[in-house]
Amino acid sequence: MTYDEENKENPYWLTEFFCSADFSARSTIFFSSNFTSNSAVTKGILKALIILRDEGISIKREHFIESTKYLNIAGGAMVLDLLEEDEAKEMVEKRVRKVFGVEFVQV
Repeated sequence: MTYDEENKENPYWLTEFFCSADFSARSTIFFSSNFTSNSAVTKGILKALIILRDEGISIKREHFIESTKYLNIAGGAMVLDLLEEDEAKEMVEKRVRKVFGVEFVQV
């Protein structure tokens, strides 16, 4: 679910991020949700969290919990399986920034 066939240099980069810390807690939280069986949603969540990590945010268990909780709630109003990877990424990134008070960084 974390294999990124579009990244020719390292298709396992999302897997490496996911396994980088607290693997047991992350996998229990993350893969207990039905919507993470959709690779576009899974990759979108991970890419959103990587963006935040690259901005200096230490990604913890709480970030995974908030991401999956938010999408679970959103799934009550929309069909998550219809989301594109970028749409899932944008939704999660906005939500995590809002909940944890992280400002957008201008590049």
